[in-house]
Amino acid sequence: MKKDKPKNLTECIQMLDKNLKKEDKEYINPLTEDEFFMESHFTIGMGIRNEWIRCGNPELIAFFLDQGIKHTDDMSAMILTSYYRYLLEKEIDFEGQISAYKKELEQ
Repeated sequence: MKKDKPKNLTECIQMLDKNLKKEDKEYINPLTEDEFFMESHFTIGMGIRNEWIRCGNPELIAFFLDQGIKHTDDMSAMILTSYYRYLLEKEIDFEGQISAYKKELEQ
């Protein structure tokens, strides 16, 4: 991850797309969303949490807090899910991700 810090989901996606190598994207392509998440949570996800969220990035944190997303793991999970869907040209459905997150919290 570069030292630049994204301020919102769109910038996160743009930065991931810019920084990931062609080979990485080709590796991701055949994976299911769940496989991608499981493989990337402690790699790319950890980089996102450490370099974009925990390091003091008030704009990105505020973006997620405004959506009701409070935990760093959940923030990085939504970034990863959104990037995966972007890469595979699927609908990102961020609102749906937020709804699913909130339903999970209610249980």
